[in-house]
Amino acid sequence: MRTPLQENLRDRLNALQKLEELWSAFAKAWAAESQFTTTAPVNAEALLNDCLQRDPLEVLESIRSLAPELGKLAATPGRTPEVLRQVAIGIGLVACERRVREKFALESIGVSAAAADEMLIAASEQLAAAVIAAAWCANGVRVHFDEQTRRAEAVNVLRDVPPQELDFQGGRECVKAELQAMLKTPLDELAGGDRRTRLHDVKTHGVVSDDVLLSQLNRYARKNGARPMFGLNAASAHALDEPKLREEFATRFGVPTFRYGDAAKQRLGEIDSDAWKRANLQADLMNYLSVLFELLSAQAAQARPALHDMHFRVALSLAGEQREYVDGVAAGLAEELGPDAVFYYPNFEALLCGFNRDRYLQTIYRDQSDLIVVFLSGDYQAKEWCGGVEWRVVCDLIKKGQEQRIMPFRFDDQPVDGLFSIDLTIDCNERTPDRAAELIIERLAATPPRA
Repeated sequence: MRTPLQENLRDRLNALQKLEELWSAFAKAWAAESQFTTTAPVNAEALLNDCLQRDPLEVLESIRSLAPELGKLAATPGRTPEVLRQVAIGIGLVACERRVREKFALESIGVSAAAADEMLIAASEQLAAAVIAAAWCANGVRVHFDEQTRRAEAVNVLRDVPPQELDFQGGRECVKAELQAMLKTPLDELAGGDRRTRLHDVKTHGVVSDDVLLSQLNRYARKNGARPMFGLNAASAHALDEPKLREEFATRFGVPTFRYGDAAKQRLGEIDSDAWKRANLQADLMNYLSVLFELLSAQAAQARPALHDMHFRVALSLAGEQREYVDGVAAGLAEELGPDAVFYYPNFEALLCGFNRDRYLQTIYRDQSDLIVVFLSGDYQAKEWCGGVEWRVVCDLIKKGQEQRIMPFRFDDQPVDGLFSIDLTIDCNERTPDRAAELIIERLAATPPRA
């Protein structure tokens, strides 16, 4: 019996086979790269069987090597047709799934079907954890690659439950509302969508019955080749910490929960941790997937809009010493708002290099951003860029009576010019990056976009 990922690849190959010239070119290229046989695969089924019979690492090496040449097959060098992109991604995911299952068998991890309602995964990256979870519970995975941030993520993975101020009643209704909001949005749009707006829509019309939700989940899985999963990566409390609720959603609705990052670390015993370490799955998977997505999306990345034409819902200002913490905040914001809505310098470094960048940055913070979030510290005060160039914008906005556009966080009690004891700040030492992102989202709800 084939897994959802394998069935999804079969569908993608069948769609490619209908384009006779493109199929012929791809089949020949695959045969040459993978040493299939002396002749090319005659149809989609033959090529799929080849992918399933060969060593998964050999398949991954083949598709990674072939990726840069895919555009040439359609006489469009540097521009891979979408049908070929989807086939290449499908081949990569199926091979990763097989690799995960091999390691599961070798290290005796992920073998208990009874534990599929809460999978503990020793990975810190969302994409790697989602692929591992998909192999574990056979729910499939859909991946979105953002050409601007150069990051890939699984978009059939839900992380949160609705905030309390939306007045959903109890953990069960919150989880159902999160699923219903997801089902209202095409998978490929979830990465850039506004989650809070989707949840408000659900609240307006009400949470549907169990039967309707199950029907919608089944239809969505058939249409998209993947079923939702909850992926929790923080140690903070979550509605799905309740075993009976977690089991119900895994069994009745087919929506399991996996924990990774800090959420899994505190639950994994020493023996299990050693087994995951030996398996080394995250490093192996990302070694292929990250490169594959970049190769398949290289042309699209060149079409990034000019920075001066972009409008940001939030702009982050920080000293480099706090980069690790703010990385997590920026990732959480991008997941909720979309990467184009968040100005975070490391994600725009290529567009910012050049001359007169001080004035360019001040324009971004002052004129192109709705909310400026400053992460203050003694390091911030001492820096020429954040403590000088960016902080001057903050002070100017306060002078003009626009202090509502400033949201200050703080790492220590070191003095910062212009900040006084009557100014309330949020202590980063008492909030995780995920919680900081949630607080910023809450503030944005009361911060209208600039005209």
